[in-house]
Amino acid sequence: MDPNGGSSSAGAADGASDPAAARRRHSKKPKYSRFTQQELPACKPILTPGWVISSFIFVGIIFIPIGLASLFASERVVEIVHRYDTDCVPASYRNDMLAYIQSNETNKTCTRTFLVPKQMKSPVYIYYQLDNFYQNHRRYVKSRSDKQLRSRASENDTSSCDPEDVTANKSAIVPCGLIAWSLFNDTYGFSVNNTLLGVSKKNIAWKSDQQHKFGSDVYPKNFQSGGLIGGAKLNSSIPLSQQVDLIVWMRTAALPTFRKLYGKIEVDLEANTELTVVIENNYNTYSFGGKKKLVLSTTSWIGGKNDFLGIAYITLGGLSLFLAISFLLIYIIKPRPLGDPTFLSWNRNPAGHFNFN
Repeated sequence: MDPNGGSSSAGAADGASDPAAARRRHSKKPKYSRFTQQELPACKPILTPGWVISSFIFVGIIFIPIGLASLFASERVVEIVHRYDTDCVPASYRNDMLAYIQSNETNKTCTRTFLVPKQMKSPVYIYYQLDNFYQNHRRYVKSRSDKQLRSRASENDTSSCDPEDVTANKSAIVPCGLIAWSLFNDTYGFSVNNTLLGVSKKNIAWKSDQQHKFGSDVYPKNFQSGGLIGGAKLNSSIPLSQQVDLIVWMRTAALPTFRKLYGKIEVDLEANTELTVVIENNYNTYSFGGKKKLVLSTTSWIGGKNDFLGIAYITLGGLSLFLAISFLLIYIIKPRPLGDPTFLSWNRNPAGHFNFN
């Protein structure tokens, strides 16, 4: 009899009629599967001292030359960096730079002179660099309408552009949003020996952006028409797909210090040439403690000036060689006998099947 008053034979009958109970009884026995037993084909290398030391030596021999080549290429890049946001403010406004930049009566034109340290072969890329400008802020990044930028049919799609979405009379702003509204508006003019140098805007924006993200039938409308102006104005007769400065600016930066391409000088600048730059200092970075820099740079096969890549390769390659030498000395001075690989489980039982009995 069952302790609970039931019949043991009845319980057995219920168990027999219950498939779940039957599965629970049978689950105690392990079920063979090549996947669950991790017996699928796999690489199982034996890391002997020879293999480890050889691998480290190989990495060192490969990485160190790559690092040296990258470092030499970076050193050949000629770069001129000049911070002008403070120097271009008149002495009478040095204690109140915000009043200077916000006034419509102050002269914003500033002339600076540089000496080209080495020959700069064309094209010479012109960048503007902003510091302490957080283009990655969540509300700033979301304040745009990609549908509106792509198609004229979505001109009124400004729901995500607050607070620069519509004008006082509820007309849509094109392009809307804080990113477009804060478009960089400093300008640069270059000359050598009183001869003006042309600044090319050709191919400074990504071709994919021009063809797919900014429509050729979308024209600026009601842009920078409010009481508070954020940055540059746009020519309403030019479609957004041709507004390359806007396209470059709308690709937001991930870090608070960033450079964006302004244009290209397509002639060589010889060494010791005196380069005159006329700057229109219009962009307000003084209200948030930002900095503005003008950057002229050539390029190499790795791009612009970047010492980090070469240093990283040399460091990693040197560390690999150091470890290889250390392991080699340890192996020579105090060797350890290797075990017999025939005792490994996959060698003792090549089929991979284990006997559970």
